[in-house]
Amino acid sequence: MDMTLQANAPVVPVAYAKPFSNGIVHPELWLWDSWCYSENGQAHLYCLALGRRTIAGDLIRPEDRNQYPFHIRHFMSRDDGDTWQDQGVFQSHCSDVKSFYSHSVWSGDVKPISDRQKLVGFTGIRRPDPAHEFLQAIGVGLTDDGHTVHSLQNEALSCPQRDYDEIIAAGYYLGPRDDLGANAGEGGGPILAWRDPFIFVDDDHEIQLFWSAKISPKEGAIAHASLKRNTRGFEIKKLHPPMPLPDGQSITQAEVPKIFYDKQAGDYYLLISACDRLYEGQPDGQVHKTLRLYKSKSLRGPWVTYRHSGSIIMGLDHCFGASVLSADFSKGAIRLICPITEMAKSELQLSISPIKTVSVRS
Repeated sequence: MDMTLQANAPVVPVAYAKPFSNGIVHPELWLWDSWCYSENGQAHLYCLALGRRTIAGDLIRPEDRNQYPFHIRHFMSRDDGDTWQDQGVFQSHCSDVKSFYSHSVWSGDVKPISDRQKLVGFTGIRRPDPAHEFLQAIGVGLTDDGHTVHSLQNEALSCPQRDYDEIIAAGYYLGPRDDLGANAGEGGGPILAWRDPFIFVDDDHEIQLFWSAKISPKEGAIAHASLKRNTRGFEIKKLHPPMPLPDGQSITQAEVPKIFYDKQAGDYYLLISACDRLYEGQPDGQVHKTLRLYKSKSLRGPWVTYRHSGSIIMGLDHCFGASVLSADFSKGAIRLICPITEMAKSELQLSISPIKTVSVRS
């Protein structure tokens, strides 16, 4: 490897020895976007991570993080999120330049699908050239213990480049083939959105996968596919039409979706991290990032805002990429893990806040 390139690579530190309380402000890592599951009294938290410094010792600024490959970090809690212990790297990009995740890994999910196996979903990023640095694809694999991915499928589950015609036919928006992953965005709007898979196992034990997509250059929506096993692992059984949002015209990117279910009431909830960036290069001060919540009696919608007054969850300034640690529907409350954006004060930028309790009642 070129020594200059190696020196410019981010540090990937080993697991931090001390536990974190009242959230996670990691001294060596920037952290953002989260997903989680709980099993046997242990909560497993995953998030995107990047060393705060390069191997050469240069500081990596939060706003410059997309210039570097990320990794997925794993934390564990045995006290329902009061404290967290760093478990180190869960997943990194692939060294094979031909891989669909040869540059970086973006947000995903880990979900138990049997007594011994958990399905891993993630976003693979590759950079065909310096003008196309955000070519995304949906990847899957398996883990037994939540600590190590023991099987990753070599081929993407869904790839806009490979599956372009199928994706367009299903009703999704993709820019021209030559613009896929372009730094300048799609059709005058923000970059490609084909990322952040979330795993939901329905009552028939069928695996449903949801992720961030678009239905126009500047309108975000949620993608949905049903999965089935094959001899290699998993494949898409059906790519369903996109799920629009009731206020989707004000959301250019509907990111890091999560779906959870109140079985007693028969209500599904959809949590998204919403962005209204109109175009790449728009000043960050003009862009609003919010957590939004919707309800439906069906897994596929139609979705309505969880409150009559709107979908935005109030009181969560600078929170984005959240996940649901637990829900107590008898009290109408969910407990959220909330990463904090780079727009917060410097000591909290790209960290994880203490657990936030939110009412889901209208």
